[in-house]
Amino acid sequence: MSIEDGTTQTISAKNIILATGSEPASLPGVEVDEEVIVSSTGALSLKAVPKRMVVIGGGVIGLELGSVWGRLGSEITVIEYSKDICGTGMDAQIRKAFHRTLKKQGMNFMMEKKVVAAVKTPTGVKLTVEPSAGGEAIEVEADVVLVATGRRPFTGGLGLDKAGVEMTKRGLVSVDMHSYQTSAPGVFAIGGFNPEP
Repeated sequence: MSIEDGTTQTISAKNIILATGSEPASLPGVEVDEEVIVSSTGALSLKAVPKRMVVIGGGVIGLELGSVWGRLGSEITVIEYSKDICGTGMDAQIRKAFHRTLKKQGMNFMMEKKVVAAVKTPTGVKLTVEPSAGGEAIEVEADVVLVATGRRPFTGGLGLDKAGVEMTKRGLVSVDMHSYQTSAPGVFAIGGFNPEP
């Protein structure tokens, strides 16, 4: 274990639980600075209500925060890679009704689109947006961009491989779903794990 002053300390225990949480997933070509290009964390700390906000990602986190900022006065545009908001985990009828409700609240949607680049400008951010399937790009400008493309487990740089904890290609901790036991004896994971059979 690394201490803030740079020293290390060894702690022994019969069992260890990995509960390291998650972090925002990154998007190639879009660098989060938590000022004008923000994650969900930065979106909660904005100093003023932006006139125009683009939300990249039509999942629950982006839609919730977009709805909040929209009610505070922002013009919200959601750019979503797929043809539906909220992915496939939500009932289709509920998803469609939710989409209609958000449109009635004034949110704009660009469906089946992907953001391939974001450049900061003196007045905000200029995004390059293409159809998800490929095609001609357009530019979209915003005062603030919220990157809400999901979350990933916070497992990088923890030295789990040195402890004998097997990971998946996606960086998830591999566990036995009956006991949440990892490949390392006495090490269990309660979040950011892979439910492999």
